[in-house]
Amino acid sequence: MNFTVNPLRSRIVFGAGTAAQLPEEIAALGAKRAMIVCTTGAAGRVQPLAASLGEVCTGIFDGVETHVPLAVVEAAVDKFRALDADCLITFGGGSSVDTGKAIAVETGRPAIAIPTTYSGAEMTPNYGIVIAGEKKRHQDQRAQARTIIYDAALTTGLSPHMTATSGMNGLAHCVEALYPPQPNPVAALLAEEAARALAEGLPGCIADADDLDARGGALYGAYLAGTVVSLVGIALHHRTCHVLGGTYGLAHGDANSVILPQVTAFNAPAAPQAMAALARALGTDDPAAAIFDLGQSIGAPSDLKSIGMREGDLDAAAKQAIEFTAYNPRPLEFGPVREMLQNAYEGKRPSAPV
Repeated sequence: MNFTVNPLRSRIVFGAGTAAQLPEEIAALGAKRAMIVCTTGAAGRVQPLAASLGEVCTGIFDGVETHVPLAVVEAAVDKFRALDADCLITFGGGSSVDTGKAIAVETGRPAIAIPTTYSGAEMTPNYGIVIAGEKKRHQDQRAQARTIIYDAALTTGLSPHMTATSGMNGLAHCVEALYPPQPNPVAALLAEEAARALAEGLPGCIADADDLDARGGALYGAYLAGTVVSLVGIALHHRTCHVLGGTYGLAHGDANSVILPQVTAFNAPAAPQAMAALARALGTDDPAAAIFDLGQSIGAPSDLKSIGMREGDLDAAAKQAIEFTAYNPRPLEFGPVREMLQNAYEGKRPSAPV
């Protein structure tokens, strides 16, 4: 057995109420002047955090936008430098995290991530920026947050839609981690456990937004899901979602929710061990159908048509997805990939029994 695991740089602080430790975590980095990064919609929610920091919080950049346009990154870097900040705090989901990663790489300053969704993006050195209408992917170890605070209490205000779609994004990381280019038993172990935790936790989050046990379970799954991405990378699923988001403007969580069961069925014949692991995690003999059913049960979208994709763009999207995918367990040909996207467009329930 041969495999390689790169050590993770992040300190993990996990538990409801742990955001109260933020001042100590900033001090542990040797930092004294922090800028908070978030969306406009989250600006009110970060005020208590900013107040808890006192003079250590030098300002808030609340201009984060979906898919991280280059102009937004440039504005954030300019404000960070104008404030003479020496660390940054990202609060929110993948777009806030990716904006913070770009700032960290550009300035060389450390970041603390406080995720409030379930994508797991905070656990990777990968990030995307939209440049001239195309989402460009970057990987840089300087982008990795030095500290990540997982506080389930901060996720109770997350909308049911964002809870569902970011959770499906996290689950997608688990699926892709089960069929990497090179076998990785550590990633496989983490991915199976993460899939189980997300599948168990997400329905409870939707049933009762204040259920901290369910929220904590889903956040634990998201943490593990993000970890496996940093170990093994991504394949057709996320490449397709990057095309749908970066080129066609679909929300990343929505695209993940729709595409995941379809790609799972697409790859199933070429990844029997991955499907067996998913079957154990989800308690089913048909993982693709179970993922589709999970998404519907928590209110995630199930078809591309309803989230704004035009059927006339499916040919071009299929070609781009194939072009951008460096590895996938099943060889990529236009016809089958285009058929997979058609099924996703129509929201067909897939089936890929183990």
